Amino acid sequence: MDASSDQLDADALASVLAVDPADFVCLTNVHGEPFYLNLSGRRMVGESEETPASRISLREFYDAHSWTELQQTAVPKVNKAGHWEGRVRLRKIGSEETFEVHARMFRIKSSKAGRPYCLAIVHRRMDKDSDLRAALAEARARKNAILESSLDPIITINHEGVITEFNRAAELCFGHSREKVLGTTPTEVLFPPADGPGQKDRIDRYLTAGEGSQLGRRVEVTAVRAGGETFDAEMAMTIGQEQGAPALTFFIRDISREKKAEREQARYAAELVQSNRELEQFAYVASHDLQEPLRKIRTFCDRLQIKLNDKLDEEGQDSFRRIQNAVERMQALIEGLLSLSRVTTRGRDFVAVDLRQVALEVVSDLEAQIERVGGRVELGHLPSIQADPLQMRQLLQNLIANSLKFHRQDEPPVVKVYGRFAHGRDKRPAGLTPGEERCRIAVEDNGIGFEPKYQRRIFDVFQRLHNRDAFEGVGIGLALCRKIVERHGGEISVRSVPGRGSTFEVVLPVARDVKQE
Repeated sequence: MDASSDQLDADALASVLAVDPADFVCLTNVHGEPFYLNLSGRRMVGESEETPASRISLREFYDAHSWTELQQTAVPKVNKAGHWEGRVRLRKIGSEETFEVHARMFRIKSSKAGRPYCLAIVHRRMDKDSDLRAALAEARARKNAILESSLDPIITINHEGVITEFNRAAELCFGHSREKVLGTTPTEVLFPPADGPGQKDRIDRYLTAGEGSQLGRRVEVTAVRAGGETFDAEMAMTIGQEQGAPALTFFIRDISREKKAEREQARYAAELVQSNRELEQFAYVASHDLQEPLRKIRTFCDRLQIKLNDKLDEEGQDSFRRIQNAVERMQALIEGLLSLSRVTTRGRDFVAVDLRQVALEVVSDLEAQIERVGGRVELGHLPSIQADPLQMRQLLQNLIANSLKFHRQDEPPVVKVYGRFAHGRDKRPAGLTPGEERCRIAVEDNGIGFEPKYQRRIFDVFQRLHNRDAFEGVGIGLALCRKIVERHGGEISVRSVPGRGSTFEVVLPVARDVKQE
């Protein structure tokens, strides 16, 4: 086939070769037999313009060393990777004159059949391209430095879909040597067999169209090592040009450890949720079942005391009182455990709650206790939030009652309850959503206070800082407060000074976007 009979697609050829008008361009069939040599190429080597391309002998254009280089190095590289680039020496036909050229060799596929169609050979005189060569050499050196110093695998495939770059990090990650991988396809190296066909189709579309849904963004994929072990990876793809043809570069990061940690964390979280549910159910059932024996103890104790009242001495009467006191304490402990278990198991849906109205109702309920200790409760501004109304009532009642109980003997208790938004209405950050807004609720008293070292301990179940003779209670009230606050996605803390009072602060979300379980 000669140049006159061959119908070349000039646009397609230019997109692949990116040639200069002065370049030597020769096309051969898959057997290396020329069928096209451009005018610049003929003039470069002194070939007649009248000689049909099919009668040209390429061997006449090169010195002996360069011809051997093309046969032993360039052609095998093109067969494996699709392209080769280097330097050779051309010679003028009929003379001993030789000159150095920059050489490129490509394998070109048919756009219809997808099979190798021809071989393209492009030469450019070195003496006319020194600046370009220097810039190209510098770019290549910079590229190689980046590839080899990268901690993440970097893999490049050419327009034919075969791997042309495979850096050191990729070797370590995948377990393949660079020499073994070059010339293969990504589906042979990167992806497990089950994912291979789909990934190949996607890559072919990217190389053909130059665009795709995964380009320019990180996606999670399943990759495979040399031994067949699959692992989780994060991959980004970019498309560019390599030797004038489209090339796709993969940037890969092994995230198998992170994914394993995430799975372990999710498993532990699920186990914790299940464990908490079982504990709550156990606490509820156990506490409920303990009620009946206590009721029987109290009933029979009362009967015995009535029956034997006249026969009991002071010691016997004291024993009965001790039994009854112990039953009452046990009853209080059981009721406290039931309250704790019900925070989650019997929590209501979150609705709009006016905290000031709730506080007014709590103060009304505590009126007898307030009168007994001669104290007062001062209510300031309190916001409205999305919450479980019953649990907000429990929260405020426990905190206010706690402040009234732990008062100084020489001074009537004064409890102040007030609240505000964490961000003032005129100082809210731009973009702050209702679900991100918080409110702070404070319950402040002038009571006995306590040492700062007990700030965390007092929120634990059954923790008491004073004996029962001084202050009644079983040590569940503040633990219940903490559990209610945590269910609402908030935090509770306390500041206290011995002899000068305490301030409990509750921070709660103002709005919740989902139904709370």
